[in-house]
Amino acid sequence: MEILNQEVIQEVIRLTWRNPAFMAIAIALIWLIPQLIISKILSENYKIKKLEKQKDKIGKLYPKILK
Repeated sequence: MEILNQEVIQEVIRLTWRNPAFMAIAIALIWLIPQLIISKILSENYKIKKLEKQKDKIGKLYPKILK
């Protein structure tokens, strides 16, 4: 029974990991998923900083306390 399991495991490895199409998709997913997450985080940070800069510039134009 152990020989059968080993043969099945080898066949699965041959059909998946050694398949060029599967490997291309797997590498693309490993490459793209972190990039999408990082770009989303950076985009949100950029928007927040942009709004803060805009508030600072508007605050300089219209001071709250007039002397």
